[in-house]
Amino acid sequence: MTVPMLPPADDQGHRGPGAAEKVLVLLECVAELTASGAHPTLACIARSSGLAKSTAHRLLSLLVARRLIESAGGVYRRGPALSALAGRPPGLSADRLRSVLLPYMVDLYELTHETVSLAVVSGTDIVLIERVQGQRNQRSRLSVPDRAPVHGTALGRAILAAGAPHPSRDTARPHTVRPSRARSRTDALLAAVRRQGISVSAEGVVPGATCLALPVLDESRRPVAALSLTGLTHTMDIAAAVTHLRAVSRAAGLRVLAEDPR
Repeated sequence: MTVPMLPPADDQGHRGPGAAEKVLVLLECVAELTASGAHPTLACIARSSGLAKSTAHRLLSLLVARRLIESAGGVYRRGPALSALAGRPPGLSADRLRSVLLPYMVDLYELTHETVSLAVVSGTDIVLIERVQGQRNQRSRLSVPDRAPVHGTALGRAILAAGAPHPSRDTARPHTVRPSRARSRTDALLAAVRRQGISVSAEGVVPGATCLALPVLDESRRPVAALSLTGLTHTMDIAAAVTHLRAVSRAAGLRVLAEDPR
């Protein structure tokens, strides 16, 4: 894992970083630690940033008040105001993607009768923007979370493996520490997705279920979203599900091209 760290003041008495730079470093630290699978506590953030704990706490409190950062149980994460500022890259909005791809999701559900999900990346998270499921799956509480760390789900790994920038790499700075075990595991999982040509999560985020995911690509072969099928592990026809998911994700990508010809 790489984390930003403020440089110390030099021997000639030049003034150290100002408040604005400290705030930016704190935001980067929270993103880095979250993306690596760590829990960004105050002590962890202060240690990674090089700030005094009192200073880190004061600035984090300000960010929480502005809803740029959230705090729950002593752990900090990206807040709704920061997610709104981050927005999405140029192209179709999340609302338009949902509208355009919903018919394909319904087709996929009719073919498999498994839970179909559509998600996009927002910062260091994967965010569910649409879901199609029947009464059987609702009764079994078979659904992926509405929001989760991007590296921790089949949907997120499908997008990362297809070439989306890894959130922690985006915020890398020259001051680094040894890569964490969590980051090494993520890299290994992404390599497996590329080898297999599909992202799979068995008994992972949803206990007792298997999730299969593929990216929806634009004309430049960049992932704009991901589609997934989630079903009970002991009843899901994996081979048929993979076949149908591949066909529908390709068709969905062509529809995105027609909708957003850049």
